[in-house]
Amino acid sequence: MKILVAEDQEPSGLALRKTLENLGHEAVVVASGAEAWERIVAEDWRMVITDWMMPHLDGPELCRRIRNREDAPYVYIILLTGRDGRNDRLQGLAAGADDFLTKPVDRDELSVRLAIARRILGVQAELEEKNARLAELVTTDPLTGLANRRRLREVLQTTTLLSGRKSQPCSVVILDIDHFKSINDNFGHAAGDATLKSIAEILKVETRRSDLPVRYGGEEFVILMPATDEDEAFTVAERLRETISVKTQPSQPVTASFGIATCALAQGLGIDALLDAADQALYRSKERGRNCVTHFRELSQV
Repeated sequence: MKILVAEDQEPSGLALRKTLENLGHEAVVVASGAEAWERIVAEDWRMVITDWMMPHLDGPELCRRIRNREDAPYVYIILLTGRDGRNDRLQGLAAGADDFLTKPVDRDELSVRLAIARRILGVQAELEEKNARLAELVTTDPLTGLANRRRLREVLQTTTLLSGRKSQPCSVVILDIDHFKSINDNFGHAAGDATLKSIAEILKVETRRSDLPVRYGGEEFVILMPATDEDEAFTVAERLRETISVKTQPSQPVTASFGIATCALAQGLGIDALLDAADQALYRSKERGRNCVTHFRELSQV
């Protein structure tokens, strides 16, 4: 186990590191609470042993800082102290310590305490993994494996804010599978699902790493394109349209209509307004006979 030790007394720090290494752990010793805090913020530490009495930033305050971090993995903290009174332990627990060791550190007791810490961190790691899987399920479309509408809105809000601050364009593409209902009606919902999966695979392969392809609902898909102007977005959409048009199901050819909107063309647009602009462009593509690409800018030129 990788352990960060905060101990301002060099002899005690060296002795503790040697004991930890003899127990099979990897120990890094820093000489102050402030230095320990810098390492915790910058690096991934799950196990910390800290002395109570240190100048500038003592052990309890280091505990409080660690516990006050938001969206950070759990850190198991053992507080080293010469104090063994009830009030001292309550104060340490209130600050966020998980366990205590009394100086001088007994090797066997340290080994047992670390075994407990390992079990607790193992359970915590499993919980974090399960929570991450649940979060992914909530924001993933189960049929296609693409992000869903909820994930789109989360990312779109951040992306448009960053685009505004950095004066960068941001484009949104909406595509709708042409005559999708006829596929379901004529060949069954299994054929319809196969078509949706096929389109999703094309979007995964043909979009850039920075783009976010989304199953928006039904036969509609959205692609969020950060730092992409109207011409670049049109080029990508046209390439996707051509790729989809040559992909055929055993039953019939598949085509799609596209609508694009770009933030730079209408600064101040909210998320809903941006999506609505792309949807208006999509509607124009359908009016033009489908299987084509329309940018929102073209609507103002008519």
